[in-house]
Amino acid sequence: MTSVKHLLICSSVFLALSGCGSSDDTPPVESPSYALSGTVSGLNGTVIVGVNDTRISISQNGSISLGNNFKSGNQVSLSIKQQPTNQICAITSATTLSFSNTNIENVTVACENLPTFNISGTATGLLRPVTLQYQVNGSAEASLNIDEQGAFVLNESFAAGTAITFSVVDSIGHSCSVTPTEVTVDTAISNMVLNCSTFGALSGRVTSYGTGLPISNADVSAFVISANNISSLLQQTTTDQTGRFTIGAVGYQQRIVVQAASTGFASRSDVARTSENNAETTMSIALLAADVVTTFDASAAAVISNTNSAMQVSLPASAFVTSEGLPATGSITAALTNVDASSDPAIMPGYYLATNPQTGNVQAIESFGAINAQFTDASGKALQLAQGVDATIRIPVAERADTPPATISLMHFNQQTGIWDVEGEATLQIDEMSRPYYLGSVSHFSTWNADVLFESVRIIGCVFESDSSERLANVRIVADGTDYIGRSVTYSNSEGEFDIAVRPNSQVLLSVRDTDGQSNTRIIDVGTTDYDLENCLAVSTGAMTVTLTWGENPNDLDTHFLGPRTANSVDDRFRIYFSKKQEMVNDITMYLDRDDVSSFGPEVLTVPQFPVAGRYRYAVHHYAGSGTVFQSPTRVEARVQGETFIFSPTMDEDTNSELDSWVVFDVVVTSEGVINVVPVNTYMRRGSEDIADVANGTTSFSKELKSIQ
Repeated sequence: MTSVKHLLICSSVFLALSGCGSSDDTPPVESPSYALSGTVSGLNGTVIVGVNDTRISISQNGSISLGNNFKSGNQVSLSIKQQPTNQICAITSATTLSFSNTNIENVTVACENLPTFNISGTATGLLRPVTLQYQVNGSAEASLNIDEQGAFVLNESFAAGTAITFSVVDSIGHSCSVTPTEVTVDTAISNMVLNCSTFGALSGRVTSYGTGLPISNADVSAFVISANNISSLLQQTTTDQTGRFTIGAVGYQQRIVVQAASTGFASRSDVARTSENNAETTMSIALLAADVVTTFDASAAAVISNTNSAMQVSLPASAFVTSEGLPATGSITAALTNVDASSDPAIMPGYYLATNPQTGNVQAIESFGAINAQFTDASGKALQLAQGVDATIRIPVAERADTPPATISLMHFNQQTGIWDVEGEATLQIDEMSRPYYLGSVSHFSTWNADVLFESVRIIGCVFESDSSERLANVRIVADGTDYIGRSVTYSNSEGEFDIAVRPNSQVLLSVRDTDGQSNTRIIDVGTTDYDLENCLAVSTGAMTVTLTWGENPNDLDTHFLGPRTANSVDDRFRIYFSKKQEMVNDITMYLDRDDVSSFGPEVLTVPQFPVAGRYRYAVHHYAGSGTVFQSPTRVEARVQGETFIFSPTMDEDTNSELDSWVVFDVVVTSEGVINVVPVNTYMRRGSEDIADVANGTTSFSKELKSIQ
């Protein structure tokens, strides 16, 4: 048995050994770390919890960790640093904690939704969608497209205390304001007002070019062109039973391209402009009736031609796709139209401007012929050539194109920009009937034109109001070539000055043709340098201008315009025609601005004002050449107080014989100044007594006037 003494000795020895030189090698004992955790409930978003100076972001419900390196004795202060959107969260456990040799696991954060409120109001005065933009609490941005007037509601609701500011995004043709512009939400808001007023308007009429009859249910599309030449669709509409359409809120635009289309007609575009000086403008779009309308099977090759001209389109089998890119099936309807602007350059879509592919600049062009080709499926939807498929086209050379070049640029009309785009070349050919045409290959269809780009010279001039001599800004000036097929259009600047590009070494007809006024037509011969007008163009409000055009035969048709020298007179009447090109009545001078004797026309009559009350008559005399007025064909376009009327004979008559004059229309002017256009459309004899002295009342025209009155 071990003695107690022996144990004490051993213990002393052990303690002595333990304290000798070995204490520095023993690691210090570290204090244990503790974790802070808990749970979150009801959260819908992100809450930021403060743990002393540390911010911890929490985005989901359930268990949360708030740190794990706390020591016994550490003090912790908990707080909510940022609330979730539209919620309020609170720390429902103790917010001041002290660690004491254990983890703390009972922190609880409870969240609940704040009450939210809708914001609504009323929109007035808008014609197209307007965007209401708003900013929430100074940072988050959102917007609401308001499509029509009436009640609107913002897409989201807002918690109490939310600060919102409102503004309206600029919209074409609209001037809008919103009230209030700032709110702090504390209840539902229903009294917001978005109030708009509109500016700029475009109205017009779509008619048949040949007959002048209105085309109802025609599709009308308006495109606006930005400063960098980007086109955007402004509005689509259809014409009413009278062929009329209206597009409001167009704003002030340098160029508005308006396209009209209807079944059985070639689509056509014209270009309009609005400004502060001319906020409302009108236009007339005359559509050419298709020369050929036929059907063929989508899976078959087809050659579509016209026996009356060299026009032709050759198509491979399965050539077309739908707007969705799917192969066309079933029956396809083709409508082809020969666009020969020999007698009237206005029938060509847009202006005679094209982008030069070498320079990128826009230049004037001269046309040598064009065709319009449209293809639709059985439901009337437009079709286009499939990608990689080409078609061959024949463009008849225009009748007035005397020296067509052997190779020419092939251009298609961009219906959205109103500018022609060069896309390939065409070569001059002769068909089996000795008719010249241009042969080319195209990868899509629209209006295709055989054109020459030219470096232009300028006619420089000015315009003023005839009564006051005040210079006029934003007035439309037109120059039509008489020895080339082309038209130039420009507008006067703020000083009433203008320059207009025309072909060198040519003759043009220069005039003001504007919604609010007109001038006489001047015949200008230009050379190789710019031409300065000696006198400004005098613009009147414009009672009437009449333009007569026809084909190659008869070679000479003549304008005859009769009217009273005294109010309502049937016997005391004047006649304006090629031998007496102007007449002054009651201090008003009326002019035959141009008499043409070599086919096509135009002949232009200008009546600045109807001088007295009574009945005026416009007639066309077959002076020389083969054929008839009807067969030519002959067309009269009268613009009366801004309204356009188109007349063509509806029946044939041997105008080389006794009934040699086509009486087109009368204008009846009342003593109160009311003007009415009355179609006549009949053939009569023009005797020698009709030209000089009609006072005896024996002329056929005078007798007819008596019977009408």
